[in-house]
Amino acid sequence: MILYPLLMAPTFRHGEETPWGGHMLRDTLMKDAPAGATGESLEISALPEHESMVSNGIHAGKPLSRMIELWGEGLTGISGGEFPLLLKLLDTMMPLSVQVHPGDDYAAKNENKSGKSEAWIILNAEPGARIVYGVDTRGEPLEKIVAEGRIEECLRWKNVQPGDVYYIPEGMVHAVGEGILCYEIGQSTDINYRLWDWGRVFADGKPRELQVDKALDVCRSELQLEKNEGTTVLCKGGSRTYYISDSHFELCRLNLSGKMPLESGRMLFLTPMSPCTLRWGDDEMALDAFDSVLVPAGLEGVSLEGNTKVLMSSLPDRQKLIDELGYRAENVAGLV
Repeated sequence: MILYPLLMAPTFRHGEETPWGGHMLRDTLMKDAPAGATGESLEISALPEHESMVSNGIHAGKPLSRMIELWGEGLTGISGGEFPLLLKLLDTMMPLSVQVHPGDDYAAKNENKSGKSEAWIILNAEPGARIVYGVDTRGEPLEKIVAEGRIEECLRWKNVQPGDVYYIPEGMVHAVGEGILCYEIGQSTDINYRLWDWGRVFADGKPRELQVDKALDVCRSELQLEKNEGTTVLCKGGSRTYYISDSHFELCRLNLSGKMPLESGRMLFLTPMSPCTLRWGDDEMALDAFDSVLVPAGLEGVSLEGNTKVLMSSLPDRQKLIDELGYRAENVAGLV
């Protein structure tokens, strides 16, 4: 079994699947997206009917599910189970629905799937762009507010700028507002419980389906989080800024200024902000801005070289990160 980094070709959600979508994925990031409005580029995805494909090497043209079958633990670093992570890019010409994700226990019982925690990094934001990040009920039961049609009154809006990072644990009410290009990493599931969709209707005059009862079941209205500043540590070839490490995923930014070795033993998702070079053994691969690369857990001797920022997501190794950061671990969301 010969392992190598997999350059992934995304699949897309567009049209009525994402009525809020725009055109930046195609026109700005140069993705091979449909010509119409497209909301999601599923960059590294094993979701049925929305799988990303390998685009390089001897396995070019194979879906991610086939690579899981072929490489198994050598790819993911874990034994058995579902593929754990999902990486998307979002483009919002209109706001997404106000929604909430369940935790693992609720999702397993009610949907026979895993739950979802996730995180956003804002890549681009038009002036005045905002996100919904929690609710402020001012002591009223959220059920009463929703029943009376006053949900918009209690939404916590946050103005956003490129580079902002937001952690969205299970139970956090959230929505990406209009005019935003966003990197999203989270658990590999498509469960969304919609609380509100701004009164939008499809061409046939019918509104999108809401899942209000389930959303209220899992909502944690007490969550009052702020954007995550992270904490930075120096390393060979630059530095790393850690943002999130919960029980499901870890998110950091590599600040590349030379040649930076990458650890083995964990599957890594890499997304460079501008061109750089990925090296392993005697091989190398030139990466363009916003390529998405899956580095197998079992591949050793991998490094990045260049002068850019690279977003990196992986499964967590929380104790190792706590040991590395010491008292600064409290600056990493979900870690302590």
